[in-house]
Amino acid sequence: MITYMTLPGDTLEKIASDLKVENPVYLKDFHNKHCAVYDRLAEPVKMKPGTLLLIPFGDEIIKLNQEINKNGDSLYYHPPHGKIPYSIPLLSGVYTITQQKLEDGVVQNHYSYQAELKYLRAEQDDHLFSIQIFGSHKNGTESDSKMSSLSKACAAILFPVEIRVNKTGKITETKFFHTETVIKNELDNLKKYFTDDLSASYIDHLKKTIENHHQILKSIRNTLPVQFLFGSFYRAKYKDWTDSEIYHEFIPWLSTASPIRFELYNRILPKDKNNNILKIKQFGASCDYRNLNQLYDKDYEYHEQSTINNHSVVCRHEAEYTLDLTNLMIQKVEANFEIQIGDVTERDIFTIEKQLK
Repeated sequence: MITYMTLPGDTLEKIASDLKVENPVYLKDFHNKHCAVYDRLAEPVKMKPGTLLLIPFGDEIIKLNQEINKNGDSLYYHPPHGKIPYSIPLLSGVYTITQQKLEDGVVQNHYSYQAELKYLRAEQDDHLFSIQIFGSHKNGTESDSKMSSLSKACAAILFPVEIRVNKTGKITETKFFHTETVIKNELDNLKKYFTDDLSASYIDHLKKTIENHHQILKSIRNTLPVQFLFGSFYRAKYKDWTDSEIYHEFIPWLSTASPIRFELYNRILPKDKNNNILKIKQFGASCDYRNLNQLYDKDYEYHEQSTINNHSVVCRHEAEYTLDLTNLMIQKVEANFEIQIGDVTERDIFTIEKQLK
């Protein structure tokens, strides 16, 4: 046992987290058990700077946590074997996606749409889904412009798309349900209704894209909804407390650029006993050596061994995952991205939420 003098900003919860004590109430009880009667902490606990707190140390913390877990009072979820179980078929469902783009704190645009994942079947260790995108809105309204109508008509031909994921949830293959010939013929038929040169050029570009299956796979991977549902979040390995080991991931925050490589780690937050959810924070800082021009250059190849320099992109990523404790599946993700471009701070706020049946 040692004596700790509290600092400004300290709370019982913060001190318990720093000590790795799994329930702050037991920290209060530990202090009250060992202190003088007049120094006991009463409810509600109001921690003032300079308070002398008797706290456990070393093996005392281990014994205290054993008591907490024996009584079923731990506020922390401990992933079995250091990994959160991932029941991939349960990803099936309809998700609502929203994204806000801000410059210096002012909202510039607001987008919303829905995505439907349907679980099709299992093939050995792989899982197959179909994915459909629909209900797109910008700034609260559905655009009725000619190009928007063309885009929706093309999407109706291209989707749904089949995606194959392995047992870890990583996408390994995508393909169309219809043959390349059928899709191209249906796209050509759109030229009867969209007769201008710009529409024809857009349709021809899509037809060329279809010929490149690798590019299609890359395009589907490089969308934020797919990233958050099939990214490396579930593949993170946890140590003996709330933080995971550091891992790396390319996240497509810049819509028309290459995904940015981040160094990430997860932190399991204390459970709220009043609901059946688990929240996990994901923190990330860019470890990408490329500058903005290189990120926007589609022909620029990423080199794993290159190091960060003075011109490298500087940005940060943070996300909060809400999981259903009964099946440990993602119910909601709220994510933030911030980047400094010249004198302007650009920020994206992204949310994906699974809809209740």
